Amino acid sequence: MSHQNAWLLELGINCRAAVGARELMHLIDVPKTFSVPYTPHYCHRVVAWQGQLLPVMDIAARLGNDSQNERFVAVVAYQQYSGAQPQFAALSLVASPRQISVSDEQACGLPENFQPVSGFAISCFEHQGEAIPVLNLNRLFESAPAGKD
Repeated sequence: MSHQNAWLLELGINCRAAVGARELMHLIDVPKTFSVPYTPHYCHRVVAWQGQLLPVMDIAARLGNDSQNERFVAVVAYQQYSGAQPQFAALSLVASPRQISVSDEQACGLPENFQPVSGFAISCFEHQGEAIPVLNLNRLFESAPAGKD
């Protein structure tokens, strides 16, 4: 039985997802964000982090839910392809993330509320009676497919 660590993210009311243990880099408590005009409603803000402006995605809003008052912003890292320099972005959270252990036996189908963005989930697992999608951060934040040019 294979066990992996993951971060359980509270994205909004009845909206949870997970990322790998090494993908969550930093947690910003009560973040100061800045609006960016002419951007999608689910990714219309940026946050300053280590000299960079990172896009802040509200996945709950992207799924068609009302935006929630965020309490945290999770800075996440992803690679466009194997060996590439890491890219950074941020996810809006309504509660502090929790680290959990996940095994292969917990695999399940994607929950109904995540069907609109099913391409952004690598897999899904059952945790305490709820289906939790595992986010593919590269697909979520990059418009072009991953791979070397």
